[in-house]
Amino acid sequence: MMQTVAVVGQTLCGWLAAAALAHRLPRDRYRVIVVATGTGKGDEVRDGFGDFAPVIAIPPQAARFHADVGLDEHAVLRATGGGHALGVAFGGWRNDGAAAFLPYGETGAPRQGIAFHQLVARVRAAGHPVRLADYSAAALAAQAGRCADTSIPHALHLPTSRYLALIRAAAVNAGVQQPPAPLATSAVDATGIVTQLLFGDGSTIAPLLVLDCSGAPASVAGQLGSAFEDWSDWLPCDHRHVEVIAAKGAPPPYSQVDAHDSGWTATWPQDGVDVRLTCSAEGSGERFRSGRRVDIWRGNCIALGAAAGILEPLHPTALTLLLSSLARLIQLWPANPLAPIEAAAFNRATAAAWDGARDFVIAHYAVAGRAGSFWEQRRSVAVPGQLEAKRDLFAARGRLPMFDEEPFDEADWAAMFDALGLIPRRYDARSDLLELAKVEQHLAEQRTRAIAQVRALPRYFDVMAPLWRAAA
Repeated sequence: MMQTVAVVGQTLCGWLAAAALAHRLPRDRYRVIVVATGTGKGDEVRDGFGDFAPVIAIPPQAARFHADVGLDEHAVLRATGGGHALGVAFGGWRNDGAAAFLPYGETGAPRQGIAFHQLVARVRAAGHPVRLADYSAAALAAQAGRCADTSIPHALHLPTSRYLALIRAAAVNAGVQQPPAPLATSAVDATGIVTQLLFGDGSTIAPLLVLDCSGAPASVAGQLGSAFEDWSDWLPCDHRHVEVIAAKGAPPPYSQVDAHDSGWTATWPQDGVDVRLTCSAEGSGERFRSGRRVDIWRGNCIALGAAAGILEPLHPTALTLLLSSLARLIQLWPANPLAPIEAAAFNRATAAAWDGARDFVIAHYAVAGRAGSFWEQRRSVAVPGQLEAKRDLFAARGRLPMFDEEPFDEADWAAMFDALGLIPRRYDARSDLLELAKVEQHLAEQRTRAIAQVRALPRYFDVMAPLWRAAA
């Protein structure tokens, strides 16, 4: 019997979810449909992740998703006119005024099982003021204005509307259908199962699953009574304001996040324009609230994107969390609408992933040394327990306890703490097993390797200009 999976919300989030499922589920058993919400807010121009800006940051992990749905990176860039991001430059976050750069991809390499940042700490202790980012090919390429290629992990910055159109076409090509009428209402039984979706033309369907990708309004998930966990005590920025301004010269291959007195401003460079998003704890702009639903899978409805939660976009966590949730859903795919065991397992793991992403963002505030009452208050707030364990152990010994389902790995955490000025008081004692001269030689080799890799790359603008002309 053919079963229907209804994706509610013709947003970018909805089309991404539909495309992923259509390529993973057998077409002779499942029909995937993407339903308009009928809210009049224009699903076709919304991203479903919070609609912070008209540009969406695509994490390096999305390369596998693009390959799965038949898209290569050049095709994506040619269709959208987007660009690369080798990392994120942070300005004004440190107390010494130094700029910080958090690259994507590896930084250096371990030696004899000892993490690279521990080797750097050993050399620093010997009196050599080395920077961790100097051993990252991504950071050096960004500084030199060189192009990322497949050998260097990188994010993408894509215009939301064009990227949505591209993903929608890939989904439709894979068999995803669109009912002609928008959703009018949904019927929910006493067990919390969405038994029917009623459309504006009077037609109905009985779905196996409902994936709510309608954004913060949560058209279906919002009816099911799941509690909301508010994170505003840790993440007080609740205003957003975006502007698009003309830019001169070649855009750099990275994004920029500058701290200010009550929050931060991110700049995503595009061809000829800069998209700037300001998130702050006061001021003008639209309101938002950081947090997530406690039960993301409730009944037979699974909230995705902003319907599940919102996290300020310091990093491209929204798509990372979406893709991990979809992979988890496939692994736990239910046979019936009522699947409490699968739902409980999904909720445990998905909550852990969301909390890990939240902690990574909170950590920026917790360790940033910027002066001012807003920033001093951020440093004084007690952080979640797992983040406290990370921050304190890293500050003491450069060690990082890792927990299940974390979307950022140990190297990401070490690079972020180091970039924002949190320097361990002591290094891993195992580093003393290596002669200092051999550690210094290893660092020199890593630096030479990264420089050689960057020198072999062409200029970023030379590679991107033909793609931008094709997208114009």
